[in-house]
Amino acid sequence: MATLILASASPRRKELLERAGLQLRVLPAPVDEEPLPGESAVAYVKRLARDKATATVRRIMAAQGSDPRAAGDDPPRWVLGADTVVTADGLLLGKPSDHAEARAMLERLAGREHLVVTGFAILDLERDKEGIQAVSTRVRFKRMGRAEIDAYLASGETMDKAGSYAIQGVGAYLVEEIEGSYTNVVGLPLAQVVSMLEEMGAWDLLPYAAQPRRPLS
Repeated sequence: MATLILASASPRRKELLERAGLQLRVLPAPVDEEPLPGESAVAYVKRLARDKATATVRRIMAAQGSDPRAAGDDPPRWVLGADTVVTADGLLLGKPSDHAEARAMLERLAGREHLVVTGFAILDLERDKEGIQAVSTRVRFKRMGRAEIDAYLASGETMDKAGSYAIQGVGAYLVEEIEGSYTNVVGLPLAQVVSMLEEMGAWDLLPYAAQPRRPLS
């Protein structure tokens, strides 16, 4: 089975893809994650997803000293980059930089709806093709007072999560209602990613996908 190169250090994305039976090589590369002036959440995550994927391709090429498609018996072909952001009140809420910012995010989200938006980009190095998509999920939080926010902050799971919460962890109890993809809130809309891989012909990656039958000659 072929290997998908994951251009992300997120353990949540890695776990989701492995649960779907994909064989992974995790190879992230740093990119500038500063939003552009006036950039929407959808445009932001799609741009970063592609930037992460292409930065990882450059890293591979630098390590090999040549075009990755010309390397060895099993050259890398499929690369996946992704980025997730929470948006509320027109603001993009990424990972908090400190405890105070995490608190401010949770106070903003408490008792209200917000959107979780994930962009992902898939690069096919063999055919020089790419697919890019953004998926949004609507989430409503329960009301929370300061003491409850303090208790959740003390759980220690807020600092490396967009919006300062983990729906797959303790933060699950904060969610009153969700509309859309659950795995998108975790960090990757798995059904949509697999569908795009199918559309791009990545059957060598997908152990459980039903490949279309070829007509008999």
